[in-house]
Amino acid sequence: MKTTRFLLLPLAAALSQAWAAPAAEETAELSPVTVTGTQQQKANTVKFNPKATLQPLPAGDGADLLQSVPNMSIIRKGGSSGDPLFRGLGGSRLAINADDQFVYGGCSNRMDPPTSYIHPSTFDEVVVTKGPQTVTQGMGLISGSVHFVRKDPTFHEQPYSFNGSTTLGSSGRRDASFEAGAGGKYGYARLNVSHNESDDYKDGAGNRVHSNFKRDSQMVQLGVTPTENTTIAGTYERSRGKAAYADRGMDGSKFDRDAWNVRISQRNITPWLSEIEARYGSSEIDHVMDTYSLRPVGMMGKAAINPKRRTDTGNLKATFDWDNVNLQTGIDYMRDRHTERKGDENYASIPFKPTQSFDQLGGFAEAAWQRTDKQKLIAGLRHDQVTGTYETKADSDPLKKTKYPLTSGFFRFEQTTGNTKYYAGLGIAQRAPDYWERKKSENLRLRKKTNRQLDAGLIWNSGNWHVSASVFAGKIRDYILIEQHMMHHGGHGGHGHGHVMTMARNINATRFGGELEVKWQFAPNWSIASNLAYTYGKNRTDSKPLAQTPPLEWNNTLAFDNGKFSAGALWKLVAKQNRYAKGQGNIIGQDIGASAGFGVLSVNAGWKFNKYATLQAGVDNVFNKTYAEFVSRSGGFVDPAAGIKTTRVNEPGRTAWLRLQAKF
Repeated sequence: MKTTRFLLLPLAAALSQAWAAPAAEETAELSPVTVTGTQQQKANTVKFNPKATLQPLPAGDGADLLQSVPNMSIIRKGGSSGDPLFRGLGGSRLAINADDQFVYGGCSNRMDPPTSYIHPSTFDEVVVTKGPQTVTQGMGLISGSVHFVRKDPTFHEQPYSFNGSTTLGSSGRRDASFEAGAGGKYGYARLNVSHNESDDYKDGAGNRVHSNFKRDSQMVQLGVTPTENTTIAGTYERSRGKAAYADRGMDGSKFDRDAWNVRISQRNITPWLSEIEARYGSSEIDHVMDTYSLRPVGMMGKAAINPKRRTDTGNLKATFDWDNVNLQTGIDYMRDRHTERKGDENYASIPFKPTQSFDQLGGFAEAAWQRTDKQKLIAGLRHDQVTGTYETKADSDPLKKTKYPLTSGFFRFEQTTGNTKYYAGLGIAQRAPDYWERKKSENLRLRKKTNRQLDAGLIWNSGNWHVSASVFAGKIRDYILIEQHMMHHGGHGGHGHGHVMTMARNINATRFGGELEVKWQFAPNWSIASNLAYTYGKNRTDSKPLAQTPPLEWNNTLAFDNGKFSAGALWKLVAKQNRYAKGQGNIIGQDIGASAGFGVLSVNAGWKFNKYATLQAGVDNVFNKTYAEFVSRSGGFVDPAAGIKTTRVNEPGRTAWLRLQAKF
């Protein structure tokens, strides 16, 4: 109860002050509960507000947030730090960018994916780009990119602002986020503090899943605006956390990230030079995984691994506008250094040793030509030079340093006819092997990966109807496949002791699929919506299904919102998956076998009890279904001390939550 009171009291005090404020003041509108993610309104792009309430249970980290995007799957590890896949591809194939900095984890087995260090409440917008259809978001967009955006705050009407929310839920879930800002003509300041924690959850069968976590973050942003066209801004963010994992024999006892960046932008320089922007930032990850902090000591004894990773990034971009042509061009740079130490509970006395390092320098240009009022052509090209170095190898070893020249580009055609926008684009993206893939192939030279992909679709808005459809088809040369092999030692007839070895190699693959979204407001304040997502993948080298490809998913919602009261229901249906390649996959996980289909119903309701605040409640998995997603790394620990496991990490059973949200 002490924790609950700590989370609720600051927000309650703020609300009591708000009720005493003059009734004539105007306030920003609070969003209702969102249960279908977002609607696609632009070609190959999805945008949404990360501060909005989403169902299932409001997001605690970046992966939780992204599961609302159609065709985005999450590989569950526990209660936090899931790994996102878009259209069946994740890891470095899906670029994660936060405040124009690339975020990378340190663990060689992806215990800390980039989204585990992202706190949604500290960002203003999320932009998901489908496929290789931009060159401004960095290199290697094989699957696409996710950009967590912070916008410059504005204080035109009031010199201050305040946002706050607190969530209580089943299994001891306790979240809180508070953001305050102040500013004027010559500058601004913004502060955000967030907290997320939970005990172990239970699956639908009542089994406890090893999944407790605790996360804290603080962010401060300062900006100076000496003129209306000049901004100089700096941001510092700090996060700390720990998380228990059900999919492996170790837990994450330390998730520390410290990051800062500075940005200088000058706008409206000439009639044709719209903006010049320069950014530089640094991010350091300090992560510890061990066998003793969050679980009883087992057969492995006390063991700990402490990777540390520092990533420095910089970019310079210029934006030009000539009548109906917009051009963005620039250069970007990254310096990435990974070190590690191993030991028992006294690991901190052991010095760090360098493992791998990467250097990248790239240049890009992307132009949009509004040929007519109804026709638009967009094209982009970028080239990168990436150097990967094994710091542990001798200088004479030919594998110590590998250089990868990468070229990516795209062309897209957009046409508007009446209420319908059509688009089609061809994109090519190349990506160098990343830290995790090279870790699995230290004695093998992996080739760079090339994806050639066609993306097409339409967006139709008419009255109370919204329809969007996106399809893609791609051919990937030198796809980097991760697979497991059982290595036997001793014995006769192939029997004896053995261990599993995970290795990486290049294959060729083909993929196709897409998303269909429909929304109909069939009556005042009432709407129904549906989205369908499917991806098909084939490993052409081995004549097998492309591993870790999720099955068909169909989400349906019914929603009511009259501005004061809201209610909704989400029915999630997932088909069984019989297409799998056991032991094959990616840096996150490998296929285990076939999976069963399932259907899950969740409901929510909201009450906007004054113009400043909304109370929302929901129940996820109403019928307490026991189920697991197809994409998974390995079985789930129900009881780590006894070593009891399930085939996959089961999703949470029936979960109730209550959220109070205020905005001034």
